[in-house]
Order: sequence, then C-alpha cells, then structure tokens
Amino acid sequence: MSIDLTGYDLHEHRHCLTARDITRHADLFQITYLSCDNRALVAHLLDFADDLMQASQHLMRLFLFDGYDPIRDTQPGLTETERLGVLTLASTCVYNAALFLQEAQRRRVRRTGPGWDPITDPLAD
Repeated sequence: MSIDLTGYDLHEHRHCLTARDITRHADLFQITYLSCDNRALVAHLLDFADDLMQASQHLMRLFLFDGYDPIRDTQPGLTETERLGVLTLASTCVYNAALFLQEAQRRRVRRTGPGWDPITDPLAD
C-alpha cells in the first residue's frame, strides 16, 4: 500500500512552529482584516486549532489501523517509513494545535453582552 500525504501541505502540518510563529500569524491576521478587537482573531485561531486536531485524528486512525482496508482481501499495510511519516505528521499537527490554543487563550476577548458566549464560555448550558 502506498500512502499519499500531499493533502497535508500547509506549513502548520509539516513544521513544528514556535510561539513566536503563532504570534506573528495572529498579528498578521489582525493587520490583514483590520480587527480592532480580538474576537475575530480568537475565532480564527480556534478554527485553525480545530482543523489541525481533525487532521491529527485522521492520521492517528490511519497509523493505528496500518492502512488496513476490510473491503480488500490482501492489503500489505504501511511500510515502516510510511508509518513514521504518518506518526510524525500527526504529532506535529497536535503540537501546533496546542500552540494555536495557547495563543487564543492569551488574546483576551470582551463579552459582547450578558448571557452565553461561545468563545468566552463554550461549556455553558
């Protein structure tokens, strides 16, 4: 079985970022979209973290099942090199998602009004 990981071609998939990289990304977002408050920025950071976590879950499932496809009778599975690539890509996605979440926590968001707010209080009833 050959595996194609070209769909994970974003910089955030392939490289372990630093806190400074994420801060630069956030600042560039604010400048580009002229955000005067952090609300749109935090939503963007959380959305990016969510995408990275979903990618990581997909990759971990691929790693755990070794590319096994029950529809086909013979499936040789992943080579050791492919398994290492999948695991590295998955862990990089998780690491970068954690950095995006930390940056979102660092950027304060003021509540627009009383009541439930999905960004500042996502677990409220």
